[in-house]
Amino acid sequence: SSPSLLPRPSSPTPPRTTTSKLRWFLRRNRNAVLFAVAATAACIAGAITNPIERFTWRSWVAIWVTANTLLVLVLDHAPDLVLLVASLTLTLTGCITEEQCWSGFASHGVMAIGSLFIVAKALEEAGTVEGLAGALLGVPSSPFWATAMLCTPTVIFSSVVNDTPVVAMLMPVAERWCGRAGVSPATVLMPLSFAAMLGGTCTIIGTSTNIVVQDRIQRDVERGVDPGFRLGFFTMTPVAVPVAFVGVFLMACLSAAVLPT
Repeated sequence: SSPSLLPRPSSPTPPRTTTSKLRWFLRRNRNAVLFAVAATAACIAGAITNPIERFTWRSWVAIWVTANTLLVLVLDHAPDLVLLVASLTLTLTGCITEEQCWSGFASHGVMAIGSLFIVAKALEEAGTVEGLAGALLGVPSSPFWATAMLCTPTVIFSSVVNDTPVVAMLMPVAERWCGRAGVSPATVLMPLSFAAMLGGTCTIIGTSTNIVVQDRIQRDVERGVDPGFRLGFFTMTPVAVPVAFVGVFLMACLSAAVLPT
C-alpha cells in the first residue's frame, strides 16, 4: 500500500476546557501537587498551633515559600522568575524588608559572578579555551589516560575562570575529542564536571561559593564584626590543589569500572 495511506500515529490533543486542563495538570504533576498540599497544610498547622515558641506566623510563611520555591525549581521552571516571585512574596508578607529583598542586586559577590560569566563568554567566542584544550589533549591509550588527560586541563581552567561556564565550553570539545580518540563520552563527561568543581575550589574566583563567602566576610568587616580570618585569592590553594589532583586520579582509576563504556 502507498505510504500516504498508512494510518498516522495519533498525537495526544491538548485539553480545551478549563476542567480538562486542570485534570491534565493534576495527572502530570501528581507528586508535586501532593507535596505542595502537604507543605501548605503543615505550615498552616504550625502557624495555628505554634509548636515552636520562637516562631511567628511569618516564620511559617517563609518555610512555606521556601518549600514551594524548591518544588517549582525542581519542575524546571524559569529560575529567575521563580526566585523573583518568592522574594516579592516574602517582602509583601513582611518576612523580609524591602532593603533585604533588593540587597542582592547591590552585592559585590553577585556582580563579580556576573563579570566572570562575561569573561567566560568572551573566551568561548574567541575559541581560547577550545584551542588550548585541543593542544593539550592527545590520543589516550586507555580509559584511565582519557579521563586524566581531559580532567587535568579542566582543573586548571576552572581555577581561573568560573567552573560553570568552563563545563559548558569544554563539553563540546570533549565530545569531539572522544569521537576522534574512540572513547565513549559517557566515560569522561561526568568526571569533567567533577574536575571543574574541584578546580573551582583552588582560587577565590573559581566557584561562585567562594565569592559569596568572601562577600559575606566583607560585609561582616564593614559592620565591625571580626570574622577571625580573611580570604585571599590563593588562601585555599595549598589545600585545594592536592585534593583536586587526588580527585582526578581517583576518577581516572574508577571511571572505566563505574561508568558505562
